[in-house]
Amino acid sequence: MYRVQLSKEKIKNHFHYDKWKYLLGIVLAVFSWSILATVTAPRTPADKKVDIYLVGGFVLDEPAGEYADTILADFPDLLEVNIYHISLEGDLEYAGRQKLMVTVGSQSGDIFSYTKDEFESMAQMNAFMPLDDYPDLLRHFTEAQLEECTFTTEEDATPRIYGVPILDVEPMKNQFFSTENAIMGVASYSQNSEKAIEVLQWIIEHKDQEQYERKRQELQKNHSQQQ
Repeated sequence: MYRVQLSKEKIKNHFHYDKWKYLLGIVLAVFSWSILATVTAPRTPADKKVDIYLVGGFVLDEPAGEYADTILADFPDLLEVNIYHISLEGDLEYAGRQKLMVTVGSQSGDIFSYTKDEFESMAQMNAFMPLDDYPDLLRHFTEAQLEECTFTTEEDATPRIYGVPILDVEPMKNQFFSTENAIMGVASYSQNSEKAIEVLQWIIEHKDQEQYERKRQELQKNHSQQQ
């Protein structure tokens, strides 16, 4: 029987000259695993989640997450409410705009907040659904406030309301995100637009800090009792 004689020198030479094969194998294995994990990862159905994108300045992730969890607790038919952030300020602006392009291009997200100028530009490109048919939401604002959120688009020359101001949404501006000069609207491509409208209305109806805290404590109490 033929026997291969292994020696320390042969093993050393083998790894020296053929190590690229092992490195390539590792890279391919990691890449394959990443693709497999992405494809097979469980995804929450679109009608069971609402994704909120805050586009602009700095966001504090932990209080933003707590705020999203509070909203979720009041929507038992949803599995997720997520708050994401895309910065368009300072050194992060270029990367932020690239991320925003990918996000909108892949039709991700249900609710978006922009500064007024950015919002108007996006609205004119048909990025948002009109809100004129949602009086329960719009009744919280004056005509002057809604006029600031009224635009025409490339496809519709009729002025319509495409967003609502969130300047006085205290739980946001006091805890994790600057709402100055910000407008929030629902993406025109949202696959869960009606629920997104409900979430947007919830945000507006709980814009007072004390009112929000009472609601948060009530939801926490109900959750504890159910457990």
